[in-house]
Amino acid sequence: MPALASVGMTEQQARKDGRAVKVQTKDMRDGMSARTYNEHAAWAKVIEDEGSGRILGAHIVGHGGEELIHLFAFAIKFGITAADLRDTVYAFPTFASDVKNVV
Repeated sequence: MPALASVGMTEQQARKDGRAVKVQTKDMRDGMSARTYNEHAAWAKVIEDEGSGRILGAHIVGHGGEELIHLFAFAIKFGITAADLRDTVYAFPTFASDVKNVV
């Protein structure tokens, strides 16, 4: 059974709060991690503030999601933007290297 992890706001909560949001939804079954572990379910959704680019929420299904979610929790807590996460160098091959394809 794949991991399920979530942190921060859902898209619905952010919109209800009156925020303009950018939502990235990614089927990650073709990603390195999903292929390595032969995952049939691998998906991520990241909600960011449209104006500032700050991460408001993230939701992950798939192998390693229980670890990857910590990157997003850290981003939310410290105001790290989606661009910051995307531009970070991650060790490869790791689950964290898949983050670049999500934000």
